[in-house]
Amino acid sequence: MRKILVTQDDQLRFFKRGLLRNYQSLPQGSQSLPRGYQRFLQSVVLASLLVVFCLSSAMAEDVIRVPGITEPIHDVLLSLPTTGMVNKILFNEGDYVKKGAVILRLDMQLEALEVDRRKLLWESKAEVNSAKARVATMASHLKSTRELYKSTGSISLEEVEQQQLEYALAVAEKDRLENNEARERIEYKIAVEQLNKRSLRAPFSGIITELLVDVGETSELDVPLVHFVDTSRCLFVCTVEEQVGRTLKSGPSVDLEIQAGATTVMIKGQITYVDPVVDPASGLQRVKALFQNEDGEIHPGVAGTMIIR
Repeated sequence: MRKILVTQDDQLRFFKRGLLRNYQSLPQGSQSLPRGYQRFLQSVVLASLLVVFCLSSAMAEDVIRVPGITEPIHDVLLSLPTTGMVNKILFNEGDYVKKGAVILRLDMQLEALEVDRRKLLWESKAEVNSAKARVATMASHLKSTRELYKSTGSISLEEVEQQQLEYALAVAEKDRLENNEARERIEYKIAVEQLNKRSLRAPFSGIITELLVDVGETSELDVPLVHFVDTSRCLFVCTVEEQVGRTLKSGPSVDLEIQAGATTVMIKGQITYVDPVVDPASGLQRVKALFQNEDGEIHPGVAGTMIIR
């Protein structure tokens, strides 16, 4: 809560009143004290009044110090949506990994062969090209037959209708093969996706804090394999009373005092979240402030203080 110690404020107020009374009681034009000494006393009292005024202004400043802890902006356990034996681990604990890079791979020999097979089926155009050529040839023959039937009548109507039927069947076969080609393309993409699921990739740039599996071990479905964090940005998390929480909102900057080894560093943070719900047990609201940590000076998990003015 926002509090100013009344006793200190009263002490400063009483002290100022005493200084003013002493200043007013100084001899003015009296011969009881030397004139130079009178001026010296007046200067001392005025300086004391100025110091007291500055101290009282600083004390009157409304400052709230809230303790809390730091957390990395991303802290996740990575797993795979499939099972298999770990074939290769490409990074070690403590390594920095860029977004999209492969951290480890499962055995993928069968999946790779399936991708090659699907690719051959999709890229094979022999049947489709043959069907297209047959349709073009039959279209030309049907056109000639119709012209002969109309001009000379040397061809019967039944022959014309027979060629029309064969042409329609050829077009239907071409369409079927083209649809098969489209399906084979989709099946090839599915096979590629199944192959990609055998590799664990970094969802963001960060650091491997722990490898939970080794080469040769079996990866189970959705079982954590890697502990992965991003410490380039961190969150300061604390709880405040409802009276304070209602005055906060996302966006404004705040001062943070955070432990860094044997020292405490002052950095700027930005409030990103104020819990709209008050914990009924404690009567407190959770508040988060984001701060930059590209140099890694702050190790997430250490304690700190948020200064709310």
